[in-house]
Amino acid sequence: MKSFSKWTIAEVEETFALNPCKQLESLNQWLNAAAPLTPDEEAVIAELREKLLDHVWDWNESELKGKFIFPLLAAVNFDEEQYQSFIEREISVAIDNDTLSGMVDFFVASGRRYPKHPYFFIHEFKKEHEASGDPLGQLLVTMMAAQKLNHDGKPMYGCYVMGRLWFFVVLQGNDYAGSLAYDATKDDIKDIFSILKKMKEIIVKLIFAEK
Repeated sequence: MKSFSKWTIAEVEETFALNPCKQLESLNQWLNAAAPLTPDEEAVIAELREKLLDHVWDWNESELKGKFIFPLLAAVNFDEEQYQSFIEREISVAIDNDTLSGMVDFFVASGRRYPKHPYFFIHEFKKEHEASGDPLGQLLVTMMAAQKLNHDGKPMYGCYVMGRLWFFVVLQGNDYAGSLAYDATKDDIKDIFSILKKMKEIIVKLIFAEK
């Protein structure tokens, strides 16, 4: 099979019989259960918001990652004893005598030195203009590969970013649903940060459910 970066949403839906849904309870629970922000966190995201507001139209993808997305993720801190964040690692799984594989921009998984059980992906950091490919399709095929790899029936969580806009996605079985856009140059950045913090709580619950 071709790498993650070559898939479109239409191809993912047809190949894996995925069903787009307007609502999924797991997505609603994730987005609507706010995790409170500390004063220090609010100060960090306010600074990042201003930087993004000044440069979002000019940054290339590497600058968007290095100057905004990764500092935001570092403030959330996805590196804990039970799970770690991994950057530009390959995921590969055998499907129907073929291999589905590709490089993933950022994901959180159990494992200390290498990823074992993936839970959450942020894939496809795109410029707001001149975007190429199909970010939703590329994210979903990555999540599908992880779902096959985990083989536990639990939801897969993900996000893709296009400049200032963040979209959150849940894949559960063959059903998936996505959020509307969150604009990181507005007060939405607080919601984005809160949703990412909530993801840490969800990951811990998933880990304990495995035991």
